[in-house]
Amino acid sequence: MRKFMCVLCLFGCCVAKEFSQDSDYLIGVHARVGASMGVGIEFGMPIIKSGVVEWRNFIGAESFGMKLASTQYDTAALLFSDKMTLSYLTGSSVAAAIGISYFRPYLFLSGGFGLTGGKYNSFGTSPYYGEVSVGIGHEFITKNGHTFFFEFGGGAMFIDKVVANQTLTTQGTTKVLVGYRFYYSR
Repeated sequence: MRKFMCVLCLFGCCVAKEFSQDSDYLIGVHARVGASMGVGIEFGMPIIKSGVVEWRNFIGAESFGMKLASTQYDTAALLFSDKMTLSYLTGSSVAAAIGISYFRPYLFLSGGFGLTGGKYNSFGTSPYYGEVSVGIGHEFITKNGHTFFFEFGGGAMFIDKVVANQTLTTQGTTKVLVGYRFYYSR
């Protein structure tokens, strides 16, 4: 799995500049709220960018708490993920008056692999965590590259073995992210 992630990172870095008209990279931080709460960091690069439509790749890491086998937070997870977004850039003269030059609604598809640790295991040992999610997001973009965003989606989480009184290894999940991104050019 580590080799796959390294190859994916290298491939994303190599092809992003070739297929994009601009080199608008980004770094972002976000809070994950909902049933599993935590924080994350992400790096993004355009794969295809043409006028107002953009396809972007994000590579990220998240740390969050989960309620694996009880109603209390009993497990922590460190998730390494990849996310693809398809977005449309639009503007508003009303919002520009308060400093928000553009809006970017987008669709996303993400997946990741995580290590867990807590009450039932040592960090990095089984059970391992996997997640696949889809959803929508929206960015509020200022002229100088600062953005605020939110995402809402759902999907499935996978645990490779049952712990304590847990009965399922696959469950539906919701994902809500709120955060900040900064766009820059190389």
